[in-house]
Amino acid sequence: MTSTSSQPVKAVLGPTNTGKTHLAVERLTARSSGMIGFPLRLLAREVYDRVVAIKGAAQVGLVTGEERIIPPDARYLLGTMEALPVERDVAFVGIDEAQLGADPERGHVFTDRLLRARGREETMILGSASIKGLVKGLVPDAEIITRPRFSTLSYAGSSKLSRLPKRSAIVAFSAEEVYAIAEMLRRFSGGAAVVMGALSPRTRNAQVAMFEAGEVDYLVATDAIGMGLNLNVQHVAFGSLQKFDGRRLRRLTISEMAQIAGRAGRHQQDGSFGTVGLPQGGFTPEEIAAIEGHHFSPLASLFWRNPTPGFGSLDQLLSDLAQPPTQPMLRAAPEAVDIAVLKHLAGDMEVRARGGDFDAVQRLWDVCGLPDFEQLGAEHHSRTVFKLWQWRTTGDGMIDPDWFARRLARLNDVEGDIDQLASRIAAVRTLCFIAQRGDWIAGAAGWTEQTQALESRLSDALHAALAQRFVDRRLALLLRDAGQRNAALPVAVGADGTVAVDGEPIGTLKGFQFKVDPVAKASDHRMLLAAAEKHLRAELARRATALAEGDDSALSLIAEPGTAPRLAWHGHAIASLARGPTLVQPAIQIDPSLRRLEPGQVQAISERLQRFVATQLARHAGPLAAMGEAAGDLFTPPRVRALLAALTDNSGTIGRAAVEDQLNALTPEERPQLRKLGFTIGSLDIFHPLLLKPEAVRWRAALVAAQQGTPVPALPPHGAVLQKTGNHAGLTIAGFRRCASGWLRIDMAEKLARQAHAARMQAAAPPTAPIVSAAEEHHDDAGATDEHEGVAAAPPPGFVIDPALATSLGLDEETRRALLGSFGFRGVGEPALQRWRWSGLRKPDKRPRRKPHRKNTGGPPRAAANGEARRAPAHQAKGKRGKADKPRVDTPRPPRPDRPERRGPSPNSPFAGLAALLADARKD
Repeated sequence: MTSTSSQPVKAVLGPTNTGKTHLAVERLTARSSGMIGFPLRLLAREVYDRVVAIKGAAQVGLVTGEERIIPPDARYLLGTMEALPVERDVAFVGIDEAQLGADPERGHVFTDRLLRARGREETMILGSASIKGLVKGLVPDAEIITRPRFSTLSYAGSSKLSRLPKRSAIVAFSAEEVYAIAEMLRRFSGGAAVVMGALSPRTRNAQVAMFEAGEVDYLVATDAIGMGLNLNVQHVAFGSLQKFDGRRLRRLTISEMAQIAGRAGRHQQDGSFGTVGLPQGGFTPEEIAAIEGHHFSPLASLFWRNPTPGFGSLDQLLSDLAQPPTQPMLRAAPEAVDIAVLKHLAGDMEVRARGGDFDAVQRLWDVCGLPDFEQLGAEHHSRTVFKLWQWRTTGDGMIDPDWFARRLARLNDVEGDIDQLASRIAAVRTLCFIAQRGDWIAGAAGWTEQTQALESRLSDALHAALAQRFVDRRLALLLRDAGQRNAALPVAVGADGTVAVDGEPIGTLKGFQFKVDPVAKASDHRMLLAAAEKHLRAELARRATALAEGDDSALSLIAEPGTAPRLAWHGHAIASLARGPTLVQPAIQIDPSLRRLEPGQVQAISERLQRFVATQLARHAGPLAAMGEAAGDLFTPPRVRALLAALTDNSGTIGRAAVEDQLNALTPEERPQLRKLGFTIGSLDIFHPLLLKPEAVRWRAALVAAQQGTPVPALPPHGAVLQKTGNHAGLTIAGFRRCASGWLRIDMAEKLARQAHAARMQAAAPPTAPIVSAAEEHHDDAGATDEHEGVAAAPPPGFVIDPALATSLGLDEETRRALLGSFGFRGVGEPALQRWRWSGLRKPDKRPRRKPHRKNTGGPPRAAANGEARRAPAHQAKGKRGKADKPRVDTPRPPRPDRPERRGPSPNSPFAGLAALLADARKD
């Protein structure tokens, strides 16, 4: 576009349905190049599709804030007024809906294009006749062309919503009003299409397609339909005559009423307009006459804002944007969102500090142009703008791609209701706007593809949600043949289980259970269930035969945490496990959905499921089934049966302490029977290794839940050995034992126990050579005899248990010590030396303990040093048997060659020095 052109400007003015847009498209395609600016993205997309059909996709481009399709050889551009490239040199320029220069929010953009945008060969201004005087004053050389309306528009009065004629559009001015009207139309006539300015072109086109194809007879829309959207509408009904314009709630102007009402009647077909009820008192006679006769008050002025502000400083930018117009037909535009955001950021210390940087100020105003698609308000919207500005003025000047990717991922959710999906689409539009700017973010082409793909998915989901909520096609189908019985309705079952009435889904058949479509009205449920049940008998009988005669591959166990154990066929629950005679013989309760079958079919299914459970137990939990069988075998010795019964009731694992008495009572001839069954009699637990496998654990958990009548507990992950937390019942069933602050699997605990006992047995063997310590090389007397030189210092007490296995299992020191203590091992000496001794498993003493009576000796007796015998006090008068003590003579004991030397204290012990002094005293 250029503002210096000698070619004349044409202003084509008139009411709706005068063919202005059609004329502009003809003039555009007749030129070698050109562009047209529209007020709405929806309208730009509609005209773009028309021009593509004429010129081909390779020559036509679409430019909006959120979408940019510009082929390399594009000669024709269609787009929103703000997004059109002003600097582009083209032969034709079209400005649609120029009267929107009087709009408080966007009017300054339309005014700027009216004043400055020119084509090399032709410029065409399209708009209402109310702008005629302003065009003459602002563009004196413009040629004014007025066009009459092709059809007649007449007032049809007020009507109830249920009595509106077909092919009607009902207009409301808020999403809540649109939804309420569409909901009522759904109950009356089966539904309505919905069109709002916030919808993406994809959603809008899908909704309009339903209306144009006759799937619905009504369309509910906002005033977006008044901006040139071409629809086959015969009647326009106003659901309201007032709207909130961003500042206040006001009554529509006559021009706005006429713009919307003019959508009725296209080309040579007459249209009508009216109201639903009498909103705000209905139309006045003056308003009706003005709309029917297309007589509107001329606009007095247009809004203007300086289109080329300076960026020398922040104050200069604010001053230039506040500059008033010099022409009397123009007035200063109200504060729009971009200026409100700029003023809000101008108070920030960082922005103010860089207020003298030309590039920083220019980029600040650039990012302030980010539209507030989400309608968050200037303060909240400025946070995003400020973040973008920081990235644009630091580093490489590009937006952080990780931030962009996180925002995009957070919005990648097609679930939710209409409002949630519409909100996500609005947020995605912000990302689409950013992705279109190659100077804002690196890899803009890739981001554009991703954002547009996400917008398409959300748009499809929104269209589906709108159709699901406001279109009830099945109601029309079910009521189509009024008076006929449900048997006359054709019912089909799809491969995926979808049950359809005359092609319209009414529910799903999962396994043997039919569920009515959850969006169906409650009043329709009985009719739908009756029709489905009548026509599904043959399908249910076929499935019953397939279940009873099929193999095990279609059957499975459902043991989800928090639910009852169930059996499934092709993933659909058909029965549940309940308490039976024993743990390994659960009862099978058939699902109520199968009770509609014939009794013989139900019996065959029950027997089939019993065989399946028995087969699976033999396969995955064979030892548990074997011990249950042995526990009930009369030929099994009673003591063994009692122990096996306890094991079976505990699902195959039990703590040894709980059955220690029964275990000790077994004779040597009876113990091999346990070994024959494959059980491990460990230090702490008795278990079967095969019952600790994942599938065996899952079946055991299901059996325990069925026997106890409780939900299946949460089980630890497959392959887990050590767990810090978890469900206690699930951990116990999975074969875990509590140790210190965690849970260890019992087979791993037994492995540690065997390692510890192996270390004990190895330490008990005599050493192959004496251990010589470094302390023996030092003597106080240089003339020590050879006898002293041959005496080796005693090794530290206890023995070492290699901690490598415990470390590989993830045990910390506290847990390892607690576990070894439960095995009967006790630490000795310094903890750092990791020395242990065997003290045996402690058995509870059932006899009452008596407190010993001791004489007061003036203090507690001194503990003897390691290896030193405890001596009686010197003043003790009697020995153990009450006799007087004889004088004791300290005579050294004769050496015992058959015993290894007694080990002395640890060299690191504080008693080592005391022992050395005592040894020297004995020498003296």
